[in-house]
Amino acid sequence: MKVCVVGAGGVGGLLAAVLRRAGVDVSLLVTERHLKPIRQNGLTLIGPDGRFSVQLQAEVDPVAIGACDVVIVTVKMWAVAALAPTLRPLLRENTVVIPLQNGIDAPELLAQTLGWEHVVFGSASMNAAIEEPGVIRQRNPNYGITVAEKHGRVSARLTEVKETFGKAGVSVEIGTDGPALLWDKFIGLVSNSSLCALLRSPMGVVQKDDDTWALYSAVFNEVVAVGRAAGISIPEEKAQTRLARARTSPPMVMPSMAVDLVAGNRLELPWLGGRVRELGKTYGIPTPACDFICTALKPFLHGRPPAA
Repeated sequence: MKVCVVGAGGVGGLLAAVLRRAGVDVSLLVTERHLKPIRQNGLTLIGPDGRFSVQLQAEVDPVAIGACDVVIVTVKMWAVAALAPTLRPLLRENTVVIPLQNGIDAPELLAQTLGWEHVVFGSASMNAAIEEPGVIRQRNPNYGITVAEKHGRVSARLTEVKETFGKAGVSVEIGTDGPALLWDKFIGLVSNSSLCALLRSPMGVVQKDDDTWALYSAVFNEVVAVGRAAGISIPEEKAQTRLARARTSPPMVMPSMAVDLVAGNRLELPWLGGRVRELGKTYGIPTPACDFICTALKPFLHGRPPAA
């Protein structure tokens, strides 16, 4: 199996490193910022179990990589639409494109250009970030992805992904309801990213204070209400189980939007809490908690604002 990982951030870097360590034929499609460090020093992953480095092909031009069996897209949401046409050289007849962006919009954006015959629904469960170009720090020992075909059936190509990635230690679950798969993560992600970014703190700070937890719960319930209004199946028992699990999740977890905020980088807020606000207006669902957080974070959307 030939795999191309598009993007060398936390998710892309982690997956590329562990797959390559297991002997999978992996290439990285990167920006110029990451190209030289990876070509000179390899790709390094620092995790709970130690540190290792791998050598792999890194390119800025997809033509230099050529057609692949699997393309994993891990760039930030704002880059997806413009990136999609450039990925065509990576495709052959049955290539599967797995978007692992935050939010709920990436599969549709990619499919508009590449087609649903290639694009599947994808969701990543992992916590990692760039330490420096070519060096990724993994914060949580557990990681995996969930995927689903547009038609909802378990396909041979996703079964092969599950088997190959599983041998490398990457858990792959194959779902049958793509939109529900995205929303299952979206509910918790919007809540986590909103509160941790607002407080510039990891989940432990959110969990231990009753007032911050009340705001977290308000955001969570707004996302659930909007999702149901949009026609997504979100059973009450499942929602409450996820909310309870969030209260006991690892306290050191820092969602990527909070990491970006602290670093002064651009935020994915419009595709997270901002997307909930948009859908709330569409379906007539009030979202006062998301409204407040989006307003508070608005000055930081494009990075740290200049000093007055």
